Amino acid sequence: MPIKWTISRAERLVTVRAEGVISLRDVEALLDDIAVKEAIGYRKIFDARGAAGSYTDDDIMTLGARIQAYIRQGLPGAAAIVVDSQRQFNTALRIANVGQGKRPIRIFFSPEEARAWIDSNPSIDEPA
Repeated sequence: MPIKWTISRAERLVTVRAEGVISLRDVEALLDDIAVKEAIGYRKIFDARGAAGSYTDDDIMTLGARIQAYIRQGLPGAAAIVVDSQRQFNTALRIANVGQGKRPIRIFFSPEEARAWIDSNPSIDEPA
C-alpha cells in the first residue's frame, strides 16, 4: 500500500507516510478512514517524500471536492505536508488551494520543521 497512516487519539494527530506512486483512490481511502474514525479535527502530518502522485487535473478537483465535503462535517485540524522536490511542492500547493477550508495548512521540505509547526497548532476540538 503506497500510503500508510496512524491515528493517535492521545495526541489528536494523524501521521501519514506516502511512498511510490500515489493515486486519487489511495488518498480517498485515507480521507475516508479519517472521517470514519472521527479524526477530521485532528492535526495531520502528510510526509510525501519519496512519493509521486499520478493525478490529472480532474483528480485534483475531485480531491478538492472531497476535502470540502469533509470540511462541511466539521472543522479540519491543521495540516503539514512534507515534500522533497519542487514538483511535489507544486502539487501539494494545488491540493492545498482547492481543499483549503478554515484551517492552517503549510508545506515543508523538512519533517522536523513540519512537526514543530504542527505541534504549535492545537486540534480543533482541543482547547487552545
